[in-house]
Amino acid sequence: MKNVIHYVLILDKSGSMQDIKPVVIKSFNEQVDLIRKLQSEQPEAKIRVSLCSFNDAVQFHFLGVKAGNLEKLTSRDYQPGSVTALYDAIGQAWQRVTAEAKGHHKLFFAVFTDGLENASTEFTAEMVSEIIERCGAKGWEFRFFCRYEERLLYKTRFNLPDQSVCSMSLNEEGFREMNNEVMCCMERMLDLPEEEQGVKMGE
Repeated sequence: MKNVIHYVLILDKSGSMQDIKPVVIKSFNEQVDLIRKLQSEQPEAKIRVSLCSFNDAVQFHFLGVKAGNLEKLTSRDYQPGSVTALYDAIGQAWQRVTAEAKGHHKLFFAVFTDGLENASTEFTAEMVSEIIERCGAKGWEFRFFCRYEERLLYKTRFNLPDQSVCSMSLNEEGFREMNNEVMCCMERMLDLPEEEQGVKMGE
C-alpha cells in the first residue's frame, strides 16, 4: 500500500496581510516547487495538497490535488482584506479534508496567521483545541505558525505542545523557515531515512 500524505495549508488572508502579500505568494510558490521535487524523488508515495485561505470567509482554492498538478498562486488568487475567521478556517478545513481521507492516509495541517481571531461564527477555540487533540491522537502532524507576540496566547488557547507552535518573522527569512519546517514534517511522514531528508530551501 502506497504512503499517502494530505498536506493542508490554512493561510491568513485578512487585511493586515496586505503589506506582506508578495512574500506570502512567493513562499507558497516555493512550497509548490519543493513538494513537486519531493514527489519526484519519492514516486512510490502519493502527496496530496489542499489550500484554504481565510479572512471573514473561508475559501478553498483546491482540495486534495496531486503534487504534480499543483498550480502556483497569483496576486489575483490571493487578495487580503477584512477580518480574521481563524477558528472557522481550521474547523472547515478539518471537516473537508477528513471527509476525503481514507483510513491509512496521513494528514498534515499547517496554519499561518499574523494576528488574532476576531470573526468566527461556527467554531470556537475549544472546538479547535479538540481538533488538534484528535490530530495528535491519530499520529498526524499539526503546525501553527504565528508571530512571536502571539505564540504563548495560541499555545495556551489551543493547548498546543511546544513542537506544534512555531513563532516566525513576517519576512522572507521567516517564511523560508516555515517552508523548511513544512518539508521536514512531510519527510518524516514519508518515513524517509535521515540521509534522504533535506528537500529544503537553500539545499
